[in-house]
Amino acid sequence: MAAPSRQTVLQSCGFNCGSRCQLRLQVEDGRVAWVETDNAPDSENLPALRACLCGRAWGHWVHSPQRLNYPLKRTGPRGSGQFQRISWDEALDETAAQLKRIAETYGPEAIFFPFGTGASAMGESPIERAVNCYCGHLRFHSDYSSAQLQAGAMALFGDDGYLSGSPLEQLEHSDLLVLFGSSPSTTRQGGAASGPFLSQLRRRAAEDGRPLPVVSIDPRHTAEVRSPEDLWIPIRPGTDAAFVAGVIYQLMEDGNADEVFLREGCVGFFEDTLPEGAPSGSSYYAYLQGLGPDGVAKTPEWAASVTGCPAPVVRRLAQRLTQAKSAFITQGWGPQRCEYGEQTARSICLLALASGHFGKQGTNSGVREPMRPNNTQLPGAGENPVRASLPAFMWTEALTRGTGFTAAHGLQGAPQLMAPLKMIVLYGSNCLTNQHAAINATHDLLFNEALCEFIVACDVVLTDSARYADIILPELALGEQENIVTAGYSDRLAMVRQGHAWNHHTAERMSSWEIGLGLAQRLGVESRFTSGLEGSGPLEHHRKEAFALLAETSAGEEGQSGPCGSDANDQAETRAPRKSLPCAYEAFRRNPAACPLPTPSGKVEVYSAALTRLAKTADLPQGQAICPIPAYVPAAEGPEAARAGQFPLQFITYHGHQSIHSNLAHLEIMDSVMPRALQVNPVDGAAFNVADGQAVVVESERGALVTHVHLTPRIMPGVVALPNGAWHDADMEGSRLDWGGCPNTLTSLRPSPIARGNGQNSCLVRLRPLTPAEQTEGRARGYDC
Repeated sequence: MAAPSRQTVLQSCGFNCGSRCQLRLQVEDGRVAWVETDNAPDSENLPALRACLCGRAWGHWVHSPQRLNYPLKRTGPRGSGQFQRISWDEALDETAAQLKRIAETYGPEAIFFPFGTGASAMGESPIERAVNCYCGHLRFHSDYSSAQLQAGAMALFGDDGYLSGSPLEQLEHSDLLVLFGSSPSTTRQGGAASGPFLSQLRRRAAEDGRPLPVVSIDPRHTAEVRSPEDLWIPIRPGTDAAFVAGVIYQLMEDGNADEVFLREGCVGFFEDTLPEGAPSGSSYYAYLQGLGPDGVAKTPEWAASVTGCPAPVVRRLAQRLTQAKSAFITQGWGPQRCEYGEQTARSICLLALASGHFGKQGTNSGVREPMRPNNTQLPGAGENPVRASLPAFMWTEALTRGTGFTAAHGLQGAPQLMAPLKMIVLYGSNCLTNQHAAINATHDLLFNEALCEFIVACDVVLTDSARYADIILPELALGEQENIVTAGYSDRLAMVRQGHAWNHHTAERMSSWEIGLGLAQRLGVESRFTSGLEGSGPLEHHRKEAFALLAETSAGEEGQSGPCGSDANDQAETRAPRKSLPCAYEAFRRNPAACPLPTPSGKVEVYSAALTRLAKTADLPQGQAICPIPAYVPAAEGPEAARAGQFPLQFITYHGHQSIHSNLAHLEIMDSVMPRALQVNPVDGAAFNVADGQAVVVESERGALVTHVHLTPRIMPGVVALPNGAWHDADMEGSRLDWGGCPNTLTSLRPSPIARGNGQNSCLVRLRPLTPAEQTEGRARGYDC
């Protein structure tokens, strides 16, 4: 037999971790035989863009049995997964006809593009561009990742915190790193991302004789806690604001709080700095001292009763913050994904302010490390004439309320919806079910075709969300086509990489640009769709933008430029060190009067008059409240409810190594390398009589899933944790027991009160063994029971 033809193709990992790692595809006869990654020398300023486990599994993803090869039309009930193959003309004709019908019948606000994490590396959707050229669509604001943190930072600082935090390079001047629910080694795994960079910074600090100890406040023990100087402080999910209050109380008691700045640079920390109209006793200081409405002093003992963290440990952190010259305080996005996530986010930032570790070299503002500028792959989505915008997580609420969805529910740009939500366009999004919440309730909404009349999905694989589509459009993956990719979230380098198409088995898939163009032609807006691209095309348009961004963000020293491999098909890649960013709010901290913040007062608004006004107009779920200061507010499914109810365990999710959100989560090879399991403390294992490795049913008020138990002391008692992203797999016409282990079978649709973001880490559960009937069903499914 003739030897297979092999070529090396330079491409990019397009999953939504933001790292944009290099893939060197080893292609044999049109298939990816295996994936290699960046082989460039690794230097301090130009780190190699080496892929993690997920990037190296890229070939398994594009060749998986769930790969979409042809346009499909639904033949069974929504969610049944019953489809028939149709032609592209049929698929695009039907999609365009439905879009025209719905726009003409209800108006453009009836068309909605949900938030998605599966296509961010590919840029804004050309399908969205076609719709905008025709009529526009209902917008969304915020996202599923960090809506509460953005709203909390906006209330405090007047910006959303995405770009205003201190870069990790400030750790070169720090002597303490305080992490609230943050694990860069897991969430930013790529070679040039913040996970490896943090390890490098700590190693360099140790070599220089200045250890950089870590304090991790997290229900889970993470890889960042690894030396004798490090400290793990487990607290109950959603209680960060109570923990912070106890620490600040101790700082104030010891005379170690930065009271001068809290008076000069902040509104509402002390009574005499409250804004006009704020009631007496509403300052944060009054809250700490028990002089406010609840009458309870927020001592370390009080904090211990709420958080589960012993009072001496609360005092210990206050002491370490006092002893540190420059502490870098930061938070991940997990803690703010709870019912009162805005309170969590604001309180962590307040700890940086109160402890004096703010606006100085080696410190941070309490938010996550800043995002670096990115590019899109294709020309943008164009101008959307519709101004109304939903909170991204609230689309199910809008689906049920219709024109009754108003500004009081979080709508922006209009007082109320002018049309019910009738058409959903999924582009690289598994947020219809799998990454949304309360899947059983969401299924019932989607199943009712009188609510949403038409759903079209464009994706690479048949996700759980795509199973609800009426028409499915199969797309080429980023790494199967020509593309231009920039460096993404890398702290250290700016990069432009060009990937080229290769001779693969395309079946009947199209690129997103071809799909968008096909729709534009059928909608009669082709000339508007291609406007500005004559003679250059979308790829050349993006190339110019990418290199302009490279020039803007790089430090001016061009790094590696040229072929990145030995094969003639490898393409050039240009890298350069990034420009350094300053410490967060350094100018404001130095002179608050001369360098005011973009808040109404120009200062940090510890007491937010804007939130007080919002509380008077917001239509909130029963029992929910908006608080003007970063106080602790018990959640409907928080630790207090766990102690009193039938579901005694707090359930949280986290980013594991098995998948990027839900991308790759369906691959058996990923599960064999890194099996998913529910982390359970041995104390809870004994209480529920479950053994390590045992298959159990996890139940909430909203549903039940099956998973295996991993007994470990690396999670605190009273809390269980499951990696996110697993694909939902249940008989929706039967028991609805989810054998896929998707966490959102359990989670709640109850949003946070300010951002209306997803509070999915406020969730109570219980454990039980499988019944004999469930064991029989599991064995029939091939599940290890």
